Amino acid sequence: MNLRYHTESKEWTYEAKAGSKISFGFNKISLPSTPSNTLLHDTQPFSLRNKLGNIGPLVGIMTSFSKNMSLAGNGSLFKALQTEITKRNGMTVVFPPETIVKDGLTGVTFLPDTQKWIPIKTPLPHLVFNRVPYRKAEQQLAFKDAVNYLIALGIPFFNPAFINKNKLYHLFASHDQLRKLMPESISVKSLNQLDAFLDKHKGIYLKPSSSSKGIGIFRIRQRNWQIEFESHSHRHHYNGITEFWNAKSKQLLKYDYIAQKEVRPAAIDGKRFDFRVHAHDGQNGYEVTGIGIRQSEKQDLTTHIPNGGSLLPYITVKNPRHDAFFAWAVREIGMMLTEELGYFGEFSLDAGLTEDGKYVIYEVNSKPMSFDEPQIEEKRIIALVDLFFRKTGFSD
Repeated sequence: MNLRYHTESKEWTYEAKAGSKISFGFNKISLPSTPSNTLLHDTQPFSLRNKLGNIGPLVGIMTSFSKNMSLAGNGSLFKALQTEITKRNGMTVVFPPETIVKDGLTGVTFLPDTQKWIPIKTPLPHLVFNRVPYRKAEQQLAFKDAVNYLIALGIPFFNPAFINKNKLYHLFASHDQLRKLMPESISVKSLNQLDAFLDKHKGIYLKPSSSSKGIGIFRIRQRNWQIEFESHSHRHHYNGITEFWNAKSKQLLKYDYIAQKEVRPAAIDGKRFDFRVHAHDGQNGYEVTGIGIRQSEKQDLTTHIPNGGSLLPYITVKNPRHDAFFAWAVREIGMMLTEELGYFGEFSLDAGLTEDGKYVIYEVNSKPMSFDEPQIEEKRIIALVDLFFRKTGFSD
């Protein structure tokens, strides 16, 4: 079905003989028909599917405003999703929660043929994919009101929110099998508590509960009554835990840090490596989209690429044991997240292997960044668009 959007009047029409009835969007806004020979100038064509007289799927991608009031977020992901869904006769609209009104919203859409973004006004989407890039934005009233409105209407909404690291640890701890995979963690609240935890484990990581990509992480070890401190940028020695606490407690408490038992990771050529695993909800439940390997280079604190990590192909360490474990892990974690926090259509894992061959889950990311491996990112885009069609009921 060919729809037309008039950029000046912000009105939608469809190409057909007068008299037929067609609706658009989740709220089924009636559209007027326009014969092809009377189309107005300055209209943009969109080819979508017809499901019992309702045109779609229209997929909303929720993001937020940046400081200069432009739309923020992962633009390359948004372009890729629109390009793929356009091939299959659907469309996406990228919008901030502030623009939702009773019967529609205002945002932008990408035109693959011209490689341009255009402003657009649409009915309410059949599904909303949460890609708000800032944790603070999810705390704003506009976001909460928009989510409550969408859910009240019955519009599918995923992924619900960023995952707090402390909350994640407690979720894992309540699961009989997953609890064995995440290193023991505590929320840092006092000097005595941190001292006891460090005395127990001798080495611990300290991580902000609401950060990603290794930002703000550091490690401390207890050696000969001194505290060895290491971050991505420098090392320091403190004369005991009290001196360390006096220097860092303000940061630890302000950013709601967790302390996590240090794991001795496996290595390739003497350098630690971790797994980056993308997962999505497939036709038969949660499944692995792809697995990448990240290896540390100049430091062994983390393996994140922005902090000097390097990329290795999964085939370097691939074996049936790894394949089976991650297939099981993403299935269990996906079901747990959706049951406890809301529906997750995709997520990623930061995982590791210890020196003695045990698996470890360090993080679960509810809004994965683009994967550096092109084959994984391409498979991810196809899996997400498959999911859009399936969840909106517009599948073949």
